[in-house]
Order: sequence, then C-alpha cells, then structure tokens
Amino acid sequence: MLAVACAIAARGHVSIFSSGQQHADEAVREGVRFVEMPIVMGSTSERLQPYEDSERLARAFFDILDAEQPDVVVADLLTLGPALAAETRGIPLATLLIHPLHSPSRELPPFGWGRPPARGILRLRDAWLRAGNVKTLVRARDDLNSVRAHLGIAPTARLDAQISDELALVATLPSLEVPRADWPAYAHVIGPCLYDAGGDAPVVPPGDGPLVLIAASTAHEQTALVRASLEAVARLRARAVLTTGKSPAPESLPPGVVAAGFVSHDALLPQCGAVICNGGHGIVARALSHGVPLVVVPGHGDQQENGYRVARSGAGLAVKRRKLDTLPRSLGRVLNERRFADAAGRIAREAASLDGPARAAELVESLGARRRGTPHGEQQPFR
Repeated sequence: MLAVACAIAARGHVSIFSSGQQHADEAVREGVRFVEMPIVMGSTSERLQPYEDSERLARAFFDILDAEQPDVVVADLLTLGPALAAETRGIPLATLLIHPLHSPSRELPPFGWGRPPARGILRLRDAWLRAGNVKTLVRARDDLNSVRAHLGIAPTARLDAQISDELALVATLPSLEVPRADWPAYAHVIGPCLYDAGGDAPVVPPGDGPLVLIAASTAHEQTALVRASLEAVARLRARAVLTTGKSPAPESLPPGVVAAGFVSHDALLPQCGAVICNGGHGIVARALSHGVPLVVVPGHGDQQENGYRVARSGAGLAVKRRKLDTLPRSLGRVLNERRFADAAGRIAREAASLDGPARAAELVESLGARRRGTPHGEQQPFR
C-alpha cells in the first residue's frame, strides 16, 4: 500500500497514508503524509467479530475522512472499515488486493482450494465445491449487509462485496492468474506492488553449493517447515539463508546455513537458486520477479492458491504440509531441472514490463477524474 501511496504522490497528488504507528517513519521518509489509523478493540481469538470490527473502524474513520476530504479512498482488501466509511460518505473507492483475484467464478474451483479447473466428470466436483462455497459466501454477505444497514448503506447482492465494484487493483503477476470468461470489468491486474522495507545486509555462507532462501512466515508457527527445510538443504549440500522475522533462530544450524531476522530480499534473491516458503504472495511475487523458482509449502487460504499457481506456471513445485518428507526431492528438482529456472525467468521478464504502483496510481487518478467529471488528460491534483 505504501508503494501505491508513493506512486500517487509522484503524479502530483496529495497522498495520505493511514496505517499503524509502526509505519509512520516509513511514510514520512517517503514524503507521504501519515495519519494514524484508529485502534478499535472488538474481536478476540476466542470470538472473532470481523464485520462488527469493520463497523467500529468505519465509524472511527468518519472523522478522518471529514477532516481530510479525500477525492478517492484506496483500501486494502482486509481493511474493510475505511472502505465502508468511504462508501458511507459517497467517496469513490478502490480496493487493493495483494494476491490473485478471489471473486467466485463459475469456471474455477473456490479460491483457496488450490486445484486446477476440473475437466470431464470432475466438473461435478467443482460444481459441488462451488455450491458449498456459495453458502459460506452468502452468510458472509448477509453479515456484511447487516453492517451496511447500520451505516445507512444499501444492501449488496454481490458475493465479493468486500471488493469495490468501482476499481479493484489486483497486485499480482499475470502468470499467476487463471483465465476465466467471467472476469469482472472493474478488476485490473496491475503487477506486484512491492515495497522494500529494508533489512539487514544478507550474509551469504561461503562455498560453491547452490544458495537457497528459506523464508519462514512472520505470522504463523513454522517450526516444522523450518526443520524440514534445513534437513533438505543439508541433504543436498546446499547453502541457505534462513529468515525468521521476529522469531528466534534455531539453536543449531547445519553447515552452510546462516539465520537472520529480516534481510533485503532484493539484495539476496539474485544470488539464489531457489526459495522455500509458505506461499505468502509477497515472497512469491518477489522471488518470481527476480527469476528465482520456488518450493511452496502452503498453509491456508491464498497460500494454497499461490502454491498451485506457482506450480501451474512451471516456476516451482508445491509440497503438502503432510508430506514434508518429500521436501528434499522437490528442492533437488527445482535446483537441478532447468525448466523451473526457465519458467521463473520468463515470469521475471513479464514482471520487468510491469510497474504495479505506477499502474495503480494511473487507475486511481482516472477514478478521481470520473468523480470530478473532468477528462482524464485534464486531471488536476486531488487527495
């Protein structure tokens, strides 16, 4: 989101970035005005209340919107409160998605299933999965419509109503999308919106073996994946850099492996022959943008989808969590079979032709121009 905010500012507009206080210094450093997002307490791990939370955040956000008077609001997919606040105030809204489009399709299995579209008799399986998924989506939509009613917004019939029907910025690589005839007109694949938040200078282990980045999740328990990855690297006599985020590094590491909290991926990836990760879209997009193939061991949700789509693109393999014992074989294939690096290189060339933040800024600018009723070419600075 900060990459998009910077690109909007670069086009001469007033770009106001709202997030947690931990990102204030980054915003100021980039020359973007920072407004702290209100903290709204509600959900607990025992009782999740996502839509109730979004209503509380929407109401807390009214004061910000009334003070700033923005012409356009760009909201992260998961930050529904500001999006609802914008709709309540009648402000044009764009949604930023940092993974492939998850709107339900009559041609694809439900998003997050991580499987290819079925053929032949297996189409009945996909139809059955979609029917079950629709029931879940209908319940979620009804919960959302209850919040919309409390805010004075008309109900929606859409099953992907968390996404703006004015503009959806799908910040992924085209190669990670699966073609569908029912692609919504408001959704645009713009390319990854990657922001380098910095990190330690990578310390690369000495030696001649291939270098592997083991990128453990910063959000979930990854002990089993880290252990299996280290065993795979040791068995193949490869070198590795293990990133652990805020988690402590393992007490002992195999020869040729170093650990760090955060490193600059852009500095490290050009030296890597492969990446092992859990399928978070950020590391997947960044690795492929550098032409590095992956072994994805996905967790839930979009990680399952990202793992399937990496494998579908030919730029890596997906390994199920229950089959971590196959990780050495999969890593060996990705390192030694040229076709994986070739596919990743093709996607890197695709990524080089895209500028996700700049394209996002252009589309947001067009949305602002439509609100003002001025031709896009005559667009004046907006907020």
